[in-house]
Amino acid sequence: MYKTKLGQWQFFKNNRKPDVVNLLHLQQQRRKMGKETKFDRNGRIVNLQAYMKRKGLQHIDLLEEAQSGDLPPTLRCRTPSPPPPPALPKAIQPPDDFVLQEAYLHWSLDHPLMPPKLDTKYFEELDRYHESDAMRSVALLTHGCWLLTIGKMKEGFRLCQRGFSTIDHVLDGSAHFAVYELFGAVSRYPDPGIYKNLWSFLENLARARRVSDKLRQVLAAFSKLAHNFGLEHNVAMLQWSRRFSSTQSNGTFDGKPFDYTLIQPWDVLPMDRSYYHRYYLSQGVWTADEIPTATIHGPDGDKNVWNLRADLLIIFGNQTAWLDNRISNVALKLLEKVPSSRPQPYLHFVCLYAQALNLRARCQGSKAGCNADHKLARVLLGQAAEVQLKTWKAGKNYYETLTLLESWHREAGDDIEAEKTCAKRDGECQRAFEDLHL
Repeated sequence: MYKTKLGQWQFFKNNRKPDVVNLLHLQQQRRKMGKETKFDRNGRIVNLQAYMKRKGLQHIDLLEEAQSGDLPPTLRCRTPSPPPPPALPKAIQPPDDFVLQEAYLHWSLDHPLMPPKLDTKYFEELDRYHESDAMRSVALLTHGCWLLTIGKMKEGFRLCQRGFSTIDHVLDGSAHFAVYELFGAVSRYPDPGIYKNLWSFLENLARARRVSDKLRQVLAAFSKLAHNFGLEHNVAMLQWSRRFSSTQSNGTFDGKPFDYTLIQPWDVLPMDRSYYHRYYLSQGVWTADEIPTATIHGPDGDKNVWNLRADLLIIFGNQTAWLDNRISNVALKLLEKVPSSRPQPYLHFVCLYAQALNLRARCQGSKAGCNADHKLARVLLGQAAEVQLKTWKAGKNYYETLTLLESWHREAGDDIEAEKTCAKRDGECQRAFEDLHL
C-alpha cells in the first residue's frame, strides 16, 4: 500500500533511467548558460557517474533519449555555492635572508665601510679603532677559532672566552669597523657553537645597552639565521654582507665588480699593522697590468702604496684562481720597484706567495714529484714563510703557510721534507698556541 502511494506521488528511493536522462539534459543546458549544476535527492547528492558506471552507459547514449520534462519532487537542481577562499596565515613573515639583507642595508648606509671622500677625520677614526679594545676582541676571537680548527681545543676556548669578555666594545659607536672585521673572522674560522653564541650574546647585549635600532636589528637577524640554518648558509650570508659593502662605491678590478672577499686571507697582513688602503680599495678602477704603479692619494699624501699593491696582487690571484700567466710577471715587477733602503716585508711575502700559488696552479694534472714548476713553487713558498718568520712573530699566518707547504711536499711524495716542515711549524709556533700573536 505504501509503495503504491509513494509511486503515485513520484517518490523513488533509487535513480531511474528516465530521471537520469532528464538530469543530464538539464545539466547540459545549464552548462551552455555558464552555470554549474548540482542535484540532490532528499538532501543527498545524486552521483550520475556512479549510476552510468554501474549500468555500463555513456553520456551520449542517454542524451540521445533526452526530452525536456519535469523532475520528480524528490529531486532538486541548484547551482553549488562557490568554494570558500583559501585560508591565509595571520601574518606572512619574510624569509630570514631578506630580513638580514634589509637590516644590513639600513645599518651600512649610516656606517659605510668607506667614506664618500678621503678626509683626515676618517683616518683619525681608523686610528682610534686600531688602538681599541674592539679590535683586540676581534683578534682574540679570530685566534681562538683558528686554534679550534687545528685541534687546540683547550687553548682555543680560553682565547675565545677572553674575546667574549671584551666583545661588548664592538658595539661602541666609534668601532663600527669591528663589525666588518668580525664578519671576516667568523667566515675564515667558522665554529657552530661559537657562531650561535656570538650573535645571541651580541643581540642581547645590544638590547641591554640600547645601541642604535639599526645595529640591533642586524645582530638580531644574524642571531636568528644562526639558529635556523646550518653553518654553510650562515657563512654564505656573511660573505654576502662583505660583498655588498664592496659594491657601494662602484669600484672594479679588471672589469669585474670589486669584491672584498677576494682579499683572502683578510688578515694575512697582521691585524696590528696599518691597512688604511683597504677601506678605499672599493672606490678604485683597478687593472692587473697597473698593479705595479697603483696608488691612493690621501689628505696626507700617498697611503700604504706597497701594501695596497700587495693586496691587489692577492685579489688578482684569487679572482683568476691563480692561473693567469701575468701573476708571476706582476710579482717580479713589484719586487724590482721596491727601494733597497725601504724594504716592504708584506709585499715581499705576497710576491713570493703569489708566484708559488701561480706555479702550482699551472701544473695541476701532472705528477707533482717530477714537475719543475711544482718544485719551484715549494721553494718559493718556503722563502715566503721565512719572510714571515723574520718580520713577524710565528703566529697563525706563519703556521698556515707551513701547513700549506707541508701539503705540497706530500703532494710531491716527499714525506721527509713534509715531516721536517711539520716539526718546524709546531716547534716555532708553540707560543702562538698559548697566547695571542698578531
